[in-house]
Amino acid sequence: MIDWNRMWQEARRRKTWQRKTSEDWNKRAAGFARRHKNSVYVKEFLNRLPLSAGMSVLDMGCGPGTLTIPLAPKVREITAVDFSPGMLKILTAKAAEGGLNNITTRQGAWEDDWQTLGLGRYDLIIASRSLAVDDLKGALDKLRRAARGWVFIGDRVGSGPFDPAMFAAIGRPFHPGPDYIYTINILYQMGIHARLDFIDLPPDRGHKTREEAISSWSWMFHDLTATENDKLNRHLSERLIRNNHGHWCLRDEVCPSWALISWRQTTHQHD
Repeated sequence: MIDWNRMWQEARRRKTWQRKTSEDWNKRAAGFARRHKNSVYVKEFLNRLPLSAGMSVLDMGCGPGTLTIPLAPKVREITAVDFSPGMLKILTAKAAEGGLNNITTRQGAWEDDWQTLGLGRYDLIIASRSLAVDDLKGALDKLRRAARGWVFIGDRVGSGPFDPAMFAAIGRPFHPGPDYIYTINILYQMGIHARLDFIDLPPDRGHKTREEAISSWSWMFHDLTATENDKLNRHLSERLIRNNHGHWCLRDEVCPSWALISWRQTTHQHD
């Protein structure tokens, strides 16, 4: 039998991008929150959740509350977990600003002992674009054990938000790493026949200035040299155009799709 978890680990070792640390996410927290506040992805993800007012929810890898904040008024309680204190700080501030008092935050990671974190079992668990882990099977098993209802995972498709042409422009190889197909197959081997759907994103709405546009795509790269930075700026300058709203966007922009993986956990599926 194919060991999909081992294949996941091998594919992660080959990938170009590096897993971000808690400190990396602390630095990106404010900008990340602004960019994703009104995103199509968030709207589509929320629209597909089977919500009810009495639900308890776990948002694993919650970030700055991108999903937690709009979900909170629709359910009984939410536990929001992230390993970045900077992200949780923004979430807490937004909850206070919105008068939301049914959110509990926990600073923790997938690899932590969930019992020690004070996590229990939940009617609905969401893990949106947060499964950047070395042991995917172990993480999925934690979701399974913590669920007494639905689980929804947002997972990458292909190169995801990364633009291979930008890597080629600066002369760096690009290996996207594993995507949703590994997740689906590991779940299958765990006896879980998950549903699969996709969220297709439209072209970016653009940026008010060229500088802001160029900065918005630089996040893909770690430790750019001066030469690489010049090459990237030249490449972006050649592709930048104004859209109908006068904003700067990319010609031949890569519009990512995201996989939406879900299943309903039943009592007999637990060990």
